[in-house]
Order: sequence, then structure tokens, then C-alpha cells
Amino acid sequence: MTEKKECKKVLPGEAVATAEEYMAGFGTYEHDGVIYSSAIGNLELDEKNKMARLDFENPPMAVAVGDKVFCEVKDVRASMVGCDIFAIEGSKRGVTGETDATIHVSKISSKYVEDASMEYRKTDLLRGEVIQARPSIQLTTAGPLYGVVMARCKICREPLERQHGSKLFCPKCERTEYRKVADDYRDVKF
Repeated sequence: MTEKKECKKVLPGEAVATAEEYMAGFGTYEHDGVIYSSAIGNLELDEKNKMARLDFENPPMAVAVGDKVFCEVKDVRASMVGCDIFAIEGSKRGVTGETDATIHVSKISSKYVEDASMEYRKTDLLRGEVIQARPSIQLTTAGPLYGVVMARCKICREPLERQHGSKLFCPKCERTEYRKVADDYRDVKF
């Protein structure tokens, strides 16, 4: 059984212990030999394991393996796509912590993809599944549920309409573009 000192509520940046006595655990960090709280929470000082950690009443939403996430494409290269996660599907809360994610070209589709720029463009909004959360966030968009949920025309920036399959059409420019599209394209609430 773990022995703990009495818990007390702490604020972000509050000194909670020294590094000589305890190690920084969840919700705390060490700087210059002092352990500080990184958020509002209840401080737990574990005497047995010599660990200082926080217990949150309302824990932050960190991305975990298996989460379905929405993100915006920020960078597209032949071998990978860089994106920024802005929501976890099914959660009304914002994402905290690391939000930069990548999709390797081999994880874009269950079909062979030679060049990621043929499937995604900058500013596309897409749904992906987290396949790795640490040390970096890796996503997959293979499967019919995953892919672009909102895309804009490359020329005029108007929202593209889905015609069929991966074919998208701009009614203003009368241009056709192609993407790896999710089944519920433009029918998603964030």
C-alpha cells in the first residue's frame, strides 16, 4: 500500500517539493532542484516511491493510442503529411499537450500511395486514428471512416463538393480535385 502525505490543492507554478526529497511525477516538473505544479490539482506526495504528482478533478485531454482525432494539414511532402490536431472525436474539450502529428505515406490508405501530396493538401481538415502517441504522434487514415472531412479549392478557397469516390468539385471555378476522403465528407460536427 502506498503511503501519502495529506493532499492539498495547488496552483500552476506553485513549489510543491524539492528534488532532494521527491521525483517529479504526473502534473509536476523539476527546475533548479525544486518541483513545481504544472496545473491546478490535488498534490499527492507518495512517501513510498518518493514521487510528487497531481490528481486532476478535470484532467487534461491528452491524445492516446486509438483516439479518433481531427486535424488540419500543415505540411505535405512526398513521404509524409504534417498536421495539427485540434479535436478528439467525441470530446467537447480542447486538446492539451502535444498536437503536432504526422502521417507516413504508407499509413494514408489501405491502397498503395506513391506520393502523399496526391491525397492531401495544406489546410485540408481530416480525421485520423492515433497509432502512436509517444515519443511523437503518428496517425493513420487507412479505412473508409478516415481521410479528408473538409477541403477547399486550391484556387478560390471555396469548399469543395464531393461528387463520387475521391473526386471533389469546386462549383465556383468548375475545377475537379482528388483527395483521400472520409465517408462522411462535409457532414462532420467538431
